[in-house]
Parts: sequence; C-alpha cells; structure tokens
Amino acid sequence: MLRLFVAVNLDPSLRPKVEDLRRRLLEAWPQGARLVKWVEPQNLHLTLKFLGPVEASRASRVAEALRVVESAPPFDLHLVGLGAFPRPRGARVLWVGVGEGSEDLGRLARAVEDALEPLGFAREARPFSAHLTIGRLRTPAYHPELESALDRKSRVEIGSQRVHSVELVQSSLRPTGPVYTVVRSYRLAGEAGS
Repeated sequence: MLRLFVAVNLDPSLRPKVEDLRRRLLEAWPQGARLVKWVEPQNLHLTLKFLGPVEASRASRVAEALRVVESAPPFDLHLVGLGAFPRPRGARVLWVGVGEGSEDLGRLARAVEDALEPLGFAREARPFSAHLTIGRLRTPAYHPELESALDRKSRVEIGSQRVHSVELVQSSLRPTGPVYTVVRSYRLAGEAGS
C-alpha cells in the first residue's frame, strides 16, 4: 500500500519566509514549541487531495488519471494571512492562506476530484479551502495566546510563486516524521520540460 496525496509543492524560495513566520509566532506563543507538530520546511505543500492508502497496482491508474491537470494553465499564487482550522479558538491546524491564485488552485482540486472519482475515490465532503498547513496541534484546545497571535498576524505576507506543476506524492510515515517522495510530476500547459 502507498499512502498518497496530490499537491502543489511550496517554492523553496518561500520556505525561509514560512520559517520566519513560525519563529515570530513562537515568540508570541512560546507554548507552541511543545504543543504543535510543525511541518518540516522541505515538506511544505498545498494539498489538492489526500488519497490515503492505495494499492500499488491501483497507483498506476491514479497516476494516469491525474494527467488531466496537464491541460490547466500555469498561474501565480500569493500566500497571505495566518489562521487556524476549524477556528482560532479550539485550533487543530495552523495555516497560511492563499489570496491571488486560490480560484485556480480550486479548479485544479476539482479536476483532481473529477479524475479520481471514477476510480473509487470519494469526493471531499467539505468545499476546497486553499491553504498551506504549517502545523498541527497535538491536542486541540483553547489557547488564548495563540488566538491573540493569530489575530495580530492575520495579514502576514509570505510572497508569491508560479504554479507550473502538480505532484502525486507518497508519504512514508517514520518515527522522525513523514518523508515525502514525488511519484509523478505533471507540468501544466505551456510549461516546458517534465
């Protein structure tokens, strides 16, 4: 079984800015160092769809079906804002939002859903929400300092990146954290190379 998801990887040039945001968040909320499992910089990505465990024999059909995204045009996305799911009071996931490019990312997510539903992958029950997960709280609870820090940093600017590919990624869970391996990369229409 392969644990798979479909994503747009964060441009490496933006990783230091996300790390700086995390550092500033921890200055405002020191308890976050032990209460949050932070996403490693090399693993930062914007998830289009989490597939979960997939039989190896079925993975090739998934990889082929995802070629549909290659017809989508490249676009720019802008990472802005800091928030939490389901809400700052009782947060489970800490995220950076997407401003410009969120509709394009949503179209890619719908194309992925459309391509994989015939293969038996259920559609997401919730509407797609474009975001970059930066951390997950180990035990969701109300943290007033976190809520205050999120409020102060709600309009933080991370920067922009060109989206020119979508990846099918395998996640291998290890005691030290997940290791992500790109199974297949899909170049968007008009982008040279593979």
